[in-house]
Amino acid sequence: MPKLSVMLSALLLLLAARAQAQTSNAFATGNPMHFDAKAMDTNGDKMITKEEMMAYVEKMWNAMAGGKDTIRISQATKDFASGGVAFNARSIDTDHDGTISKEEFLAYVEHKFDKMKHADAMISVQEAAKAFSRGNTPSKSASRSKKPD
Repeated sequence: MPKLSVMLSALLLLLAARAQAQTSNAFATGNPMHFDAKAMDTNGDKMITKEEMMAYVEKMWNAMAGGKDTIRISQATKDFASGGVAFNARSIDTDHDGTISKEEFLAYVEHKFDKMKHADAMISVQEAAKAFSRGNTPSKSASRSKKPD
């Protein structure tokens, strides 16, 4: 009888671990807009150049747009929210046609990067996570004092 309960417990733990891994994996790979500041840092120096940022954002656009020239603001808003990206879709739509083009998307991110970059023309991975990732703000008081774009 004790062997059976030990085996049953081990089986339940194994199933729970597998379910957790599948959930985490689905989130990480199933959502094209899953934002990861560390993934931008392709050379691993903990700093992000404009080139690294724009290459990452280009991949985001391709995953989000699925080959279309534009995406509707409502869809972009959902994608940003589900992917943890702190972008304002209405602000990206500079021609106010209700859609976001690749050019508008890239220009928006480039502008945000340029406002943040240091004298060495880079930003840290940590700064990118705070600036672009939804929910990763340092504190409520710090985020209240910061003006949105």
